[in-house]
Amino acid sequence: MGTINHGYIDRVKYILECEKLNSSMLITEPIGWNEDNKEFARNGEYDGIVAKFSNSLKFVGNGADYIQLAYELHDVMANIKLTKYEKHPKTDKWIKIYWGYLDLMTRKVERNQVSVKFNSGGLQEDLKSREDASFEMDRTTTIDGISIKSIEEQEVYISGRRIFLKSKWDAKNIENNAILSVSSKDGNTRNQTHGIPFSYISQSHEQGQNVLPESIGTEDVGTAGMMFLANFDRTREIIIKGSGISFKAAILKSDWELAFFTVRLTTYANGGSYNAKSSTILFHAGVGSATIPDLWDINNQTITIPDFNIPITVNEGESVAMEFYIKANLKDLRYKTATFKIAITNIKGSFLAEEDSSFDASTAKCYLVHDVLDHLASICSNSKKVFYSDYFGRKDLGYEVNGFGAFIGLTHGFALRGFNKLPIPDPDNGIENLYKPMTTSLRDAFTSLKSVFNIGVGIEEINGKERIRVEDMSFFYNNNVTVKLPNQVKKITRSTASDYYWPSIEIGYEKGGENEEAQGLDEPNGRSNFTTFINKGKNSYSQLSKYIGGMYPKEFTRRKPRKKYPTEDTKYDNDIFLLDLKRATSGLFEERKWQDDFSKQPTGIFSPETATNLRLSPVNMLLRHGWLIATALTKFATEKIRYSSSTANSQLKTQLKTQSEYSENGDIFNSELTKPRFVPEWIEFEHECTFDLMQLIQSSTLINGKLVQNFYGTFEFINEKNQTEKGFLFNLKPNEGKWKLLKANR
Repeated sequence: MGTINHGYIDRVKYILECEKLNSSMLITEPIGWNEDNKEFARNGEYDGIVAKFSNSLKFVGNGADYIQLAYELHDVMANIKLTKYEKHPKTDKWIKIYWGYLDLMTRKVERNQVSVKFNSGGLQEDLKSREDASFEMDRTTTIDGISIKSIEEQEVYISGRRIFLKSKWDAKNIENNAILSVSSKDGNTRNQTHGIPFSYISQSHEQGQNVLPESIGTEDVGTAGMMFLANFDRTREIIIKGSGISFKAAILKSDWELAFFTVRLTTYANGGSYNAKSSTILFHAGVGSATIPDLWDINNQTITIPDFNIPITVNEGESVAMEFYIKANLKDLRYKTATFKIAITNIKGSFLAEEDSSFDASTAKCYLVHDVLDHLASICSNSKKVFYSDYFGRKDLGYEVNGFGAFIGLTHGFALRGFNKLPIPDPDNGIENLYKPMTTSLRDAFTSLKSVFNIGVGIEEINGKERIRVEDMSFFYNNNVTVKLPNQVKKITRSTASDYYWPSIEIGYEKGGENEEAQGLDEPNGRSNFTTFINKGKNSYSQLSKYIGGMYPKEFTRRKPRKKYPTEDTKYDNDIFLLDLKRATSGLFEERKWQDDFSKQPTGIFSPETATNLRLSPVNMLLRHGWLIATALTKFATEKIRYSSSTANSQLKTQLKTQSEYSENGDIFNSELTKPRFVPEWIEFEHECTFDLMQLIQSSTLINGKLVQNFYGTFEFINEKNQTEKGFLFNLKPNEGKWKLLKANR
């Protein structure tokens, strides 16, 4: 099909406008005005952004002069807007056909002609050029220094997550020995303790550490290297469980009157002073006793400690050691040194520290997602009120209803710990403040929210003003017919949309689950992997949030409050956390619990009554993406999406209200996924783009009380079999009349 022109010169006009020149100009028709092969194309990353492009236009006369003036004064930042008008073929009224911006990076001047390409520009260009730039959320100016109001800060009450901590220590394969020795020349009583050299294997307790070889103390004072749990920050109830602990003892020197050897579990107080507070004896051998083994009875023997289960209470500043201990009344050998020396070898076994751990409730500053996206949009675009979202909208902002994501909050590690701007750091006067404001980029925000909620991003024009639109992905694939092509299409070709076949699925969070052993045991919000029935190709449906959705990272972070740890960093201080919130009667926000959204208490997780962010688990994320994943699976309804692996606790089972119960490590029948809106088939054809048809495509339709751009709706056409068919528009070249649609599902 050849190029289709829309009239003669007197029926088309172009206007150039540059805000920085504070002027606009009706210009001489550009060379190639009747061949400006504009193209509409759906953005592959954000789905809702419709890009507009053209080949180069050659501006002459006053148009060339205007462009050159703007360029000389403002270089490539001139932002020259080009608007094309055509007269309506019936009413002769001027109608705006399209508008966009000249890409001065493509400027070329030759023989008084300025050649430059045209693209969508505006907000789309702002997104493209600035989406990777990170901004502090307390910023009150745009990129160009224009003042904007500060983002509204909210406060959330965090009741706290009970955490099951389970740490493990194993005997070392090497350095699994110890030597204890006491001496005196005057027949005195001497004692010594020696930390049993165990390695810290499963690391749930922050206070846990390896026990150092040759770490020794006395019966009254220990040393740091002896401790397997060091310097607790508050009162804790812990259970120590030992199993299979054994060793071989050999007496090397025996210059005693009385002596004994014990294995004991000892609590030390007063922080780094390590003053012995109390001990539990696990094994005892001594001289001259009828009720315990004699020291000589254990010589060159393997000693097995009975398995034990000992509850202990530790207070702030206290530590715990498992230790060998000897004490002897040494002989007076006059001019010789009396010694009691014992060698311990071949130490084996392991022990656990288990704790049902809780922490006092706290409050933290946070932002709601709508406010974050609105703030970022203003910063990047140098404009106000350029963001809209029913999905994240709230009544208090003027929306009719609170959207599904209205009360999704974002906070960061410093806020969870209670840090803020004050006091202002002054190192010269000893004033420190580690605080840094929450910082993020549009890309991280969009990709994280897309991963968790399956949202899309679009740009729409309302009353001549652009705005960013963020909605559920289905908004950009509306099932309602918005455009009907009047004639049967020509030169139709069909091809497999291979990008929509996913043999594997990766969904969840980049961080979470694998970082702490406690998270690995119980944190469900990590990264999960699934496989589909499709075994062709290597595409992976990957949706990983950069924002953290885990309960455990958040809880570990807030347990390092500023008041107690004002100068200590944590690994999550700068990370951003998702919060699934609800309004509380107190005026604060609270985190949602299972009773708010689920039909019954979850299983497979510790303390379900204190669990949060359950709606944000990987399997519940997958279900929100279900209609997209199902695109290539409709013919395989009895097959399953099969669980393969996870970095986190995959035992969790939840049942949202009105849904079936799903396990994080369970399989899902394809038939249980939401019905897909399209099938993986490209349909390309030719159909004339008349004036009226192009106006229809670029206009909107009122659907369920909301204006929806017709581009997002279903396009109906008559196919090669003279049958009615539907699809979603992905690409259109109006002047050539070439269309590319993704086939709609029936």
